Amino acid sequence: MKKSLLLLFVLLLSINRVFSQTQDTITIKLYLLHGLNILEIATGKVVEGQEYLLPQATLQPPFNAYQYYYNAIVGSKFYIEEGGLNQNVTINILFEMPPQIPWIINGKRVWFFATFEVEGFSGQDFYFQNNKSAVLEIPRTAAFDGMIQQLGFTPGTTWHFSYFKQGVGFVNLNISTINQPDKVICKLRHFSEVAGSTQSELSVEELITSQVPTDFELKQNYPNPFNSSTTIEYGISYRSFVRLSLLNSLGEVVATLVEGVRESGVYRYKLTTDDLPSGIYIYKLETNNKVLTRKMILIK
Repeated sequence: MKKSLLLLFVLLLSINRVFSQTQDTITIKLYLLHGLNILEIATGKVVEGQEYLLPQATLQPPFNAYQYYYNAIVGSKFYIEEGGLNQNVTINILFEMPPQIPWIINGKRVWFFATFEVEGFSGQDFYFQNNKSAVLEIPRTAAFDGMIQQLGFTPGTTWHFSYFKQGVGFVNLNISTINQPDKVICKLRHFSEVAGSTQSELSVEELITSQVPTDFELKQNYPNPFNSSTTIEYGISYRSFVRLSLLNSLGEVVATLVEGVRESGVYRYKLTTDDLPSGIYIYKLETNNKVLTRKMILIK
């Protein structure tokens, strides 16, 4: 009996060691930016799947003028989905403070702009493993609504996050937004500069008619074949969770284009593929109870 218990203890210890070895350590360094000024707010350590909460802080000059903005994002959760890393990393998150009101970037009004980078990969996009994402959840608190109003937006709006690339503009591949009553969620398949605003400012998806289709439908993209950009239309017959994904010929997800709840109607999504090689791709529409797929051909 004692021998059996000892063997069980050794087995459990071995399992725990293996598990701990697969949990990559994430060091997070949080900064605020304003012009040429930079302020380090906090440093923390987590593992994959573990949430890091943005802490409270009293800002010193010249950042004290933006206390209202920082208070609006305090309590936000940041984490990397388990399985997204294959190494220990140090992540720098740099939140930019509004230089003026309205806050304009590349001709678009924004309320959020931040740089996410992994040390050792500065100036490069750091991609996560196994189709996993980094997730930022910002709570819709009274402080958040106050910040939104101060920057000229309306609380309760449907928000949208997008990558920003110098010389290219706003890019919506590999990034998705989920709007919930108590929070807004940004999911990143890779790290880069990220902007937040309204759907009308940044989104490449639009509702083209509120006429209710008889069923969920996914239309053939046009043009097809295409070079660099094409348009996808899909129909939603009733309010439903929707995910529109782009897959390669092996069935691997290369981009999540749309993710969130949509009201009934017909939607149009303009897909830009500057970062993708030529080939055959599959685009997939997933709803609460239906999955639809079609093929497209990218020629460069």
